Amino acid sequence: MKILIAEDDLVSRRVLQATLVKWGHEVVVVSRGDEALAVLQCADAPPLAILDWMMPGLDGVEVCRRARQSPSATPTYIILLTAKTEKEDVVAGLEAGADDYLTKPFVRVELRARIEVGARVIKLQKGLATRVEELHQALAERERAAESLRASESRYRHLVEHSQGLICTQDLAGTLLSINPAAARLLEYETHEMVGRNLCEFVAPSKQQLFPFYLKRIRNQATDSGLLHIVTKSGAERIWQYDNLRYEEAGREPYVLGHAQDVTELKEAEATMRNLSLEDDLTGLYNRRGFLALTAQNLKAARRRGQAFSLVYADIDGLKQINDTHGHHIGSQAIQRLALLLKKSFREADIIARLGGDEFTIFMADTTPSSIKFPLARLQEHLRQDNAREPHAYQLALSVGAVCVDPDTDVSIEDLLVRADQAMYENKQRRRQYPFQTGARREDVNAQIWQAPELELQMV
Repeated sequence: MKILIAEDDLVSRRVLQATLVKWGHEVVVVSRGDEALAVLQCADAPPLAILDWMMPGLDGVEVCRRARQSPSATPTYIILLTAKTEKEDVVAGLEAGADDYLTKPFVRVELRARIEVGARVIKLQKGLATRVEELHQALAERERAAESLRASESRYRHLVEHSQGLICTQDLAGTLLSINPAAARLLEYETHEMVGRNLCEFVAPSKQQLFPFYLKRIRNQATDSGLLHIVTKSGAERIWQYDNLRYEEAGREPYVLGHAQDVTELKEAEATMRNLSLEDDLTGLYNRRGFLALTAQNLKAARRRGQAFSLVYADIDGLKQINDTHGHHIGSQAIQRLALLLKKSFREADIIARLGGDEFTIFMADTTPSSIKFPLARLQEHLRQDNAREPHAYQLALSVGAVCVDPDTDVSIEDLLVRADQAMYENKQRRRQYPFQTGARREDVNAQIWQAPELELQMV
């Protein structure tokens, strides 16, 4: 990763540079604040910067402030390097736009940890930028298809009324002209309670001062996107990511068509990711801590939307024997093989984690006992192909257990892990049963027999 170092102290600058180069990073070095700002304002600015607080030209805090004023699709992640430890100083740096801080003299292990956190946030920002671009493309496609949608108005109306996202129209003063019923219900209102009122009435009090800028953008720009903090009828604050298109049609006043998705849980997960190490070093999957943090947010979202969800638990059969017979490096390869097969078999939105040793788990939102069999069948086939494709010193086999839960069932993630683990253990023992549980009730469904080299499907 390319990293900017801005440090006027020669010794500290060289130590930082040598450390980062040793860790495999590409380093850009400057000694003045104005030089650092020039680098950060370039089109190819480094994704991460370490700025000393006190520098000639501009200090680190002022560099942060000016850099944040420059528009950027992927802003640089900034770490302030400072000998200041007073809370007021730290707060001033963060308010100026710094993402993190590191006290001098720095400790290498802490430096590495903070850079790794920054790298994960940068990766997440790039993913969010891609999602925004995808939303823009979707809106452009919707505009091209508008003529054909008019010919099928009833189907379009059905789509709007049942969409779990927010679809609304508003005039250039922010007055809501229409909103889909599903979105109104998510905000705990009926449609008629929102139509005719100004959107400003639903904006969180802490964000009211930003609403005039929102109105200015929808009046002056054909398109606009961003975040709105909306308060539900019961007073809960939710974060919505929106995309707006302004329409000007003959015979009617200009209006704005808006589409938004509730990203509250995603934003909470981002905040958690900034403070936790979430990845398993061997596989690149989430570790237990990352799994619990992200699944907690997804569990809340699934229950709020009334969606059932599932938890799959799997472990590698005979990993100890593989380690004892072929060595631990081959055992590590077996773990990595299964991690790749899981990524290939499950949906991109599913949360896949290695809990430790030979144990893996997958959280799947919006699933049922009948729909979960499809990713499991893919995993079964990918496992068969992987065992057959290349000569291995061993045959990779696994045991699987799963629970499928109604959204109204009061159960914790830890309890789900225990239940899925028990289901996996029973499957390992019997080899001819694959139990599902719905809430606290078991149901017989298609059974997957996870026994290499021959995997078969059995009805029980």
